[in-house]
Amino acid sequence: MALDILDRKILAQLDLDSRRSAKEIATAVGSNKDTVNYRMKRLVDSGIISRWLARVETSKFGFSNVKVYIRFEDTDEKKEGEFFSYLDSLPEVGWVAQASGRWDALFCVWSSSTFSFYRTMAKIMNRFGRNISEREVVHNIDWHYYNRKWLLPESGEVRGVRYGGEPSRERLDEADMLILRELVGDSRARFTDISEKTGLPPQNVLARVKAMRSKGVIAQYGIDLDYGKLGIVFTKAFIRLHDADEKSLASLYGFCGREPRVFALTTTVGPWDLELELEVERVEDMMEIMNRIKRAFPDMIRGYDSIVITRQLKMNYMPL
Repeated sequence: MALDILDRKILAQLDLDSRRSAKEIATAVGSNKDTVNYRMKRLVDSGIISRWLARVETSKFGFSNVKVYIRFEDTDEKKEGEFFSYLDSLPEVGWVAQASGRWDALFCVWSSSTFSFYRTMAKIMNRFGRNISEREVVHNIDWHYYNRKWLLPESGEVRGVRYGGEPSRERLDEADMLILRELVGDSRARFTDISEKTGLPPQNVLARVKAMRSKGVIAQYGIDLDYGKLGIVFTKAFIRLHDADEKSLASLYGFCGREPRVFALTTTVGPWDLELELEVERVEDMMEIMNRIKRAFPDMIRGYDSIVITRQLKMNYMPL
């Protein structure tokens, strides 16, 4: 389905806050509630909006996020299918993707300690180690999600939400966790429906959600898009830096955040220092963006590698 300007405006509003009402969105985009409701339903029915999601600040639970990049050897389609199915069965694995380029697969592990990560990797390697020729482990320090500026490039608005940092322990009881699980699965879930599923009064659900939002446990309400239906290529760039002091990094982050096709930026510890996630129309577009960044920061960027994410097989935004 081709997106017209109203579709793009509605998506841009939902990208900033997917819990906004149709009436609020209508006011923001200069339309009416019935039209917005119809357009939103059409975007869901067509599969363009693949998920209403709540992004949770996992460091509040004491979890770090560790990515593992894999290159296969001696595999066939069946063996790779077994590998991905096994990762899907592990609750501590939050994201799994197939890729083209330097790596064949990547996944994220929710880790409460170095030892918990070791146990997860030991299970995976004991079962599939002979099919893995190479791997890299990358620790995410913090990451920034930016609004999808390519939807309305003429607006020039840049909004971002930062995640990560030093893990802590927020006091959340089982009721809070039940509510979070419902919102992670569907950020537009009505509080009355959550009330029925959790057994809590609706006003109690509302109060708990407000408290978790104010504490930063719920960092953002957003949307997942079906890239295939939009003709978008999901790419990742891995940047190696040198002479990167705090001031220079802030300048680089600001530059990347203003790039319309940069969707996320992650500070890492590993073989590279920075990861960018880009939603582009062609791989050549990603290369042009990276060339702009390199030209703007020639003394800081040593080089970069990139991959194309061909398929996302698991997206679990909550570690518990």
